[in-house]
Amino acid sequence: MEDRPPLTIRDALLQRWLLVLAIVATFLLGGAILSLQAPVYAASAIIYLDVSRSAPGFDEGAAAGELLQHDLIVLGSSRAVLHAACEAPDVACTDEEWASPETLANRITVSPDRGTSTLRVTAEAPTAIQAAALANAVALAMIEQDRSEVIRLFKSARDDLESQLASLRAAMDDEQQQLRASFPGSSAAAAHQAQLSTLQLQYSDLFGRLQDLAEQQDRLTSVATISQSALPPGSRESPNRLRYLLAALVAGAVAGVLAALLAQRFDDRIHNGEALARATNTPLALAVRPARRRGPHSAALQPYSLALASLLAQSPRVQTVLVTAASARDNSAAAAVELGEVALDSGQRVVVVHGNGYAPAPRQLTSGSDGAGMRTIAAPSDNRGDLDAAVASATEQFIGDSAGTFVLVAVPSPDTSPTAVMLGRTARRAVLTATAGVTRFRDARRTADLVRQSGVDVVAAILLPRRTARKDR
Repeated sequence: MEDRPPLTIRDALLQRWLLVLAIVATFLLGGAILSLQAPVYAASAIIYLDVSRSAPGFDEGAAAGELLQHDLIVLGSSRAVLHAACEAPDVACTDEEWASPETLANRITVSPDRGTSTLRVTAEAPTAIQAAALANAVALAMIEQDRSEVIRLFKSARDDLESQLASLRAAMDDEQQQLRASFPGSSAAAAHQAQLSTLQLQYSDLFGRLQDLAEQQDRLTSVATISQSALPPGSRESPNRLRYLLAALVAGAVAGVLAALLAQRFDDRIHNGEALARATNTPLALAVRPARRRGPHSAALQPYSLALASLLAQSPRVQTVLVTAASARDNSAAAAVELGEVALDSGQRVVVVHGNGYAPAPRQLTSGSDGAGMRTIAAPSDNRGDLDAAVASATEQFIGDSAGTFVLVAVPSPDTSPTAVMLGRTARRAVLTATAGVTRFRDARRTADLVRQSGVDVVAAILLPRRTARKDR
């Protein structure tokens, strides 16, 4: 069996709107504070990779392009590139970035544009001009570093070929000198001429290989070029106040709703008529709304009128009704008086009897007139004997004809006194009263069960507003 009111988002928001509002305001304040941080501008330079220069076919070109993109992305965070970027004009690096260029990588992002042979180099800086200068400097340093790396890789092969060519040139010069010193047409001259021809063929082959190597190096060093230089951005990248505030509003609303649901989940107080109906297992549970204007047709009296109509429909001959508080924090006298006013307006003679706990009085019966036809009696205490005596005195002394009298007996909850249970012989019908935001779900259920076990039928339950209940105590 459940021991808490039903959990719904609507009830949580209606009852915890102050909590939601406070959380949303806190998030908005945090977003406003974050939006006051130093501005950051972002600019991007685009590097184009002409992979057709380095690969003969499409598949080879695609593979070479991906490999080259990866190599350049790694170069973007290398110490040499970042140090060279700091030395470029219009680039402002901090002392920490000069001492440790790797920290500059926090302001640099190198990413491939999906589906293209381009790399986007994005740099962040406190000003628009510095951001564009840094992006261009990094992009240029990446290309220069890549070229230096290509030249370094080809240097060994070139040096070897140039060394072989130098040796061949020396041998060719030696053969030419010996050829000129030999007698024309002699066998020695023929031998030197043949050797010189062989050396020339070798030299031509090596020189062709050196030319091919130089051409390949030129192709690889010109693969990466800056296709679009970075320009100073017209607006800052962050903080974006509108974006920050919208994000804070959404996050605050989500957190507020979750907090309201969590608070509602662990709150066992009754806040509406539906929760009161579940707690008391009463089909008719009515919530009274505060009304500034009081009169015969006031909105605040409509729940009492409906409760009284239901009571009379079930028991037309009923004369005495218990008005029982659901817990020790509730006031049954306030509801009894309101029910009496409704009954009085319908032509009934009304007596409202309540214990001394609500209105201090001497140790004897006192009477007062709240209007024509309605009397209130304050018994010396809440025990059964005093209340029974007060009921008998009211019906005989003040009205005389008990057959036409409607008696409402306001009694405390069983938490405070067992009177409600002991008066089961005096009254067979009861109306249970609770207070919105005060009465506990389990207290209302326990009171309703005890009253029913005593033989009294709980025909209706009324939920009083908190301010009204406090005022009438």
